[in-house]
Order: sequence, then structure tokens, then C-alpha cells
Amino acid sequence: MPRKRVVITGLGPIGSPGIGKAAFWQGILDQKTNVQIEKYTVDNEPLAEFHLHKVEGFNLTKFGIDKALLNEIKEWKEGEEIPDLNYLIAAVKLALDDSGLDYGSEDNGISLVLAHENIGLMQFGFKVSNLAYEMLIDKQSKDVNKKAFFTNLYKKFLKSGYDVQTFADLFHVAKVFNIHDYSLFINNACASGLYAFEAASQIIKNNQAKVVVIAASDCPEIYKYLWFKELGIYSPDGIIKPFSKDANGLVFGEGSVSIVIEDLETAQKRNAPIYAEYLGGGFDLEGWKITVPQIGSNSYQKAILKVFNQSKIEKEEIDLLCPHGVGCQVIDTYEAKAITDIFGPNPKSPLITAFKPYVGHNLGGSALLEAAILLLSLKNNTILPTLNCQNINPKLNLPLIKQKTETNLKTVMKICCAFAGFNGAAIFKKLD
Repeated sequence: MPRKRVVITGLGPIGSPGIGKAAFWQGILDQKTNVQIEKYTVDNEPLAEFHLHKVEGFNLTKFGIDKALLNEIKEWKEGEEIPDLNYLIAAVKLALDDSGLDYGSEDNGISLVLAHENIGLMQFGFKVSNLAYEMLIDKQSKDVNKKAFFTNLYKKFLKSGYDVQTFADLFHVAKVFNIHDYSLFINNACASGLYAFEAASQIIKNNQAKVVVIAASDCPEIYKYLWFKELGIYSPDGIIKPFSKDANGLVFGEGSVSIVIEDLETAQKRNAPIYAEYLGGGFDLEGWKITVPQIGSNSYQKAILKVFNQSKIEKEEIDLLCPHGVGCQVIDTYEAKAITDIFGPNPKSPLITAFKPYVGHNLGGSALLEAAILLLSLKNNTILPTLNCQNINPKLNLPLIKQKTETNLKTVMKICCAFAGFNGAAIFKKLD
């Protein structure tokens, strides 16, 4: 029996360049990065401010989603808006509409794979901090022992603390779109999107579903910024400069993306638009440190070599490569070595371009969001320039595309080296 082929039939991106496939791609072409200053205060006292690629004009009520279901989610969340969840719902709607899938039936045969680094955790942390402070400054606080303090916190946040668990948001998104088949939530740091692609592909190949919707989002907030600043990897000037001599850190980006993948035969039967075929993924867990890669290891190289084996594609066939490209000296050096070990120093092929300068670092959603840009590049036969790379570090032996180029693209690759050593690679090819 021939192995099932998996194809991409729908895209729903939301990012600083725009909302929806057409606006998003045009924003990319126009280099609309929309970097703004995000300010945080506590009781009107400045806490911190940082650069952020912002999404503009987002309103969940404008996506044609059942208002009763949205109100049900809002009621469950006790009136609190969770931007990441709203982005996920909107992105899934955009992707389903783009694919032309009918999801109205309760038996639509669709599965769902979501990815995020910790949805709702920031909001929960703020709530706990506020209550703890209020209790500590209360005049009777001297009479509250540790057990009473814990009990009050527990009673106040019993539901919202439980709701931070990721299955709850998987439930909410699935319910909105009548999704009942085999579904998963994935958190493999920045590489989550590539792991989600592979998991979704296996769901189809193992006959658990004929269609899988993948979605990822992240709205990085103050806690993550303070941590990254402390690590010395957040750009103080708000400019991501991948593989450059003057690279000084990453910049967060709001956003979300959803991608519909399905069995090729199913897609062809309904005359679905086909962006590309997903040929497979390669993965390796370095397992050294949480925040930095192990310089000198070959874990990333293993992941890349595995995808060639899985896809039956030769490295010479890759036309365009999109790296992680975070703009941090140590990580860029680690990534450049992996690329040049595989393709040789200063390779003429594949062409290489990084997308984070356009959309920022979307953390748990980044790999999937950049895969969507790569798929749009493939569809439009367009190689985007890497922004802000005037001073490429010659020691990295890594040429980057500096000018937009129109050329025939057939096979492209996305790679990612994430926190905790989650290294991944994926290959996409236009359908023969």
C-alpha cells in the first residue's frame, strides 16, 4: 500500500505585517515590521519598556465566529481576555476559510494540533502577584499564618490556576470549530511548530484523521522580557540583526498562525488549493542547557541530516533555507556552523534568508509562523531579503540574501534550534 502524502491547503497568519494571508504577505513585501515600544507600569510606576513587533487592528468579533461560543469562553475565563487564545481562534478561522474546508458538521473528521510555550501563564502570574501583595499589606496580615495565606490563594485561583493547563485551550479552540478527532497540544519551545507539523503528519499517515489544523501563537509579555534581558539576549535597540557582527539580541513579536494539512487524495478530491507537500521532519534533542546550545556538539546537524533521510531529498535539491536567525551571537554562531557543516562554507546553494526581522521572535509560534512565510515565498516564487544584515559576520561563512529575488522555487527548508536543545528541520516541496 503506498504511503500517504501530506499537503498544505490553508494558511492563516497574523503578525505585525498584517492579518490574513493577503495583508500579511503584502506587509512582508512592504517590510512593515511595526516595531513599537511596549510599556509596563505597576500602580502607575514604570516597571519596564521594550521593543515589540505589534499586531494592529485585531478584533476577534470581526472573524465571523459564533458569538455564543466566544461568550462561553469569556465566561469560563471569568471575563478575562487571553490574547494568545484569541489569536489562535482567529488564525484557525483564517486557515480553514483559506482551505475551503466545511467544518460545520460535528463529524467533520478534522484533528487539531496546537503549540504554545505557556498560554495564560503571564496573566495568571499577574493575578497571583496582585492578590499576594494585597494580602501582605492588609492591616490584619500579621495575623495570617502561612497555611491561611495558602488557603486564601488556593480558593481565589482554584479555577484560573487549573485553567493554565494547556488542555483547556485545546478544548476551547476545538469546540469553536467542531473538532473531535485525535488532537494534541505541543510545547517544544521555539521549535514547537516543526514538532507540530510532524505530529500532524503522523496523525494523517496513521489514519487518525484526513485533515489536521495546526496552530501556534505567542504574545510575549513582561516576565519573558525581564528574563531574556537578564540573560543578555534582548536587543536594546529593537533591531534583529541575524548573523551580523553587530547582532545584539532578539526582539519579541506578537502573532499567531494556523496551517491546514491533509491527505493528498482528500485534497485533490475537493479541488483544494495546494501550497506544497510536507516531505518530513528531522529532530534531535541536545539535552545540555536550557538557555544556550552546546557549542561544538553535532545535535543540530543530526536533525538536519535526519530530514534528508526522511524526505528522500538530497541537500543539492534545497532551493531556499530559512534558519532560526535570532540575532544572538552565540546562537547564530552555533546555527551557522550547523548549516556550513552540512552545505559547506559560504554555500551558493541553498539560498539563505531569515524572517525574524520581519515579524519578531514569536517564541512558541515562531517556527510555524516562519514556515508560513516560507510557504508563501514558495507559492509566489519570491526570495525575501534578510533585513538589517548590512554587516554580516564573515567568520560565520554564511551568505544571506540582501535583495528581493524572483526565481522559480521548488523545494524549501525550515530549521530551528530552540531553547532546551530542541533542534528541528522540515522540508516542503511544490507538488509534482
